[in-house]
Amino acid sequence: MNPKKDLLIIDDEPSICKILEHFLKKDFNVTVKHDGSEGMLWLEQGNKVDLIIADLYMPNLSGKEFLKVAKASNLYSEIPIIMLSGSDDSGERIQCLNLGVDDFMVKPFNPMEVHAKINAILRRSNRYS
Repeated sequence: MNPKKDLLIIDDEPSICKILEHFLKKDFNVTVKHDGSEGMLWLEQGNKVDLIIADLYMPNLSGKEFLKVAKASNLYSEIPIIMLSGSDDSGERIQCLNLGVDDFMVKPFNPMEVHAKINAILRRSNRYS
């Protein structure tokens, strides 16, 4: 039995955090932070994570800024990131994909789809690690 993978969820909407945590905690160790700078600080404290789910629009450090910082860092550039957004703007989606995000989901989303995408991304990243 594989140990549970560690997920970091960064979203400023408590309802989204609760839904994701509820659906994912059975299969993953879930840590929730409420904005990008809180998430980055948590990572900088040496916490290890297998995948990050981040909201695009957050106070302090937006999802896009968080993505840029994470992908520019030697420590975090390999961590897969799924971006969530309340906006279905394909320009934003394209920009995030070009910046290195692994997947992009529009809210409201089906938590089971999020779960399936996490598993698919982790399968891919395990293959290359």
